[in-house]
Parts: sequence; structure tokens; C-alpha cells
Amino acid sequence: MSSFIGHSLAAISTYYVEKPPTSRNTRYWLGWLIIVASAPDVDHIIPALHLTYQYQDVRISHSIVLSLVLPIGTILLLTLLGCKGRSRIIRSQQVILAGLSHLVLDLLTGVNKLPLLWPFSRETFKLPFGLLPSAGQVNLFNYFLYRNLLIEIGVIAPLVYTAYLISPGKKINHATKFRIGALFLISICFMFWASSLSR
Repeated sequence: MSSFIGHSLAAISTYYVEKPPTSRNTRYWLGWLIIVASAPDVDHIIPALHLTYQYQDVRISHSIVLSLVLPIGTILLLTLLGCKGRSRIIRSQQVILAGLSHLVLDLLTGVNKLPLLWPFSRETFKLPFGLLPSAGQVNLFNYFLYRNLLIEIGVIAPLVYTAYLISPGKKINHATKFRIGALFLISICFMFWASSLSR
């Protein structure tokens, strides 16, 4: 699985891809996107969300259905609060992307099997490769925790900054294009490092 930092960066990038027309309550909205993007890991706090089928641990919070519970609830609440038009469309897209980003990042570690189709199927899915490292065991003296965080940030942070550079209202000149190319190169180098880790 990816770390909280990785999921937070993914949530921030969903915001910058297309900002809502109004900038009111930006901090609260960004904070909520981060919560939504990290929510599937609630199964670490609520063990009941781990189900065992034929000796296989299934983390049902990492299914598409359960990953969309908070986003759909958020869209309904936005509607009830009178958010409409372009603002509701953009916020709806952002919160759905934030919710699903968790599954994408966890899949890209190539470590854990995810029950993406639960409750319709018990089948689990895992990529045969990894472009992200798995989050290291939380221990201040664990070298792998810091190494994996460095790699994860090296992969994701350049992509988040790229999303910021191409966000609506930003001018894309030659210098910006050069920065974007350099950012992609940095991200790819860290992906290559991540792919070389043992799994």
C-alpha cells in the first residue's frame, strides 16, 4: 500500500487539475479531498473491514464500491447545500478522483491484492510490477520507511507540481514546457528505482 503522504499528494493533484470556480473554503475542501483519498485505509482502525475467504485476507474498504461511498455522500451533501452548476460538476469530479486515487496508488505498488469488485466478486487484483514502493513499517528507526517515502515522493510530487503548472489560468510557455519535461524525467527515474525493489 502507499503511504498517507502519497495519498495526500494524489488528492492535492486532483484539486489542481481543475480548480472550482470559487476559491471560498479552499483549505477545507483540500483537507476533505485528502481525507477522502486516505479513507480506504480506515481498515487499519476497524479490523472488521478485513474479511477472510479461504485463508485470503480481503480488505473490502479497498473496493471500488466502498471507495466511492464518501465521494457519493459528498456530492449529495453539496447538492443539499445548494452547490450547483459548474462548481458542483468540478467538485464532484475531484472528490470521485480522490476516492479512486487510493486504489490506483495501492495497485501501482504491485504488492497487495485488492478486492476491486467486492461485493460483486471476491476476486482480487494485483499488478505484476510496481511503479511505487510499498509504505514501510511505521518505525522511526526503520531505514526502509524513509527510503520508500523518498521514492514515493520522488514519483508523485513532480506529477503534482505538473498538475499545478497546467492548471486552468496558468500560461504554458517554453520555460513551463521545459519544467514539465524535467519533472516527468525525475518522476520516471524514481519509478525505475521503485520497480527495482523486491516484492
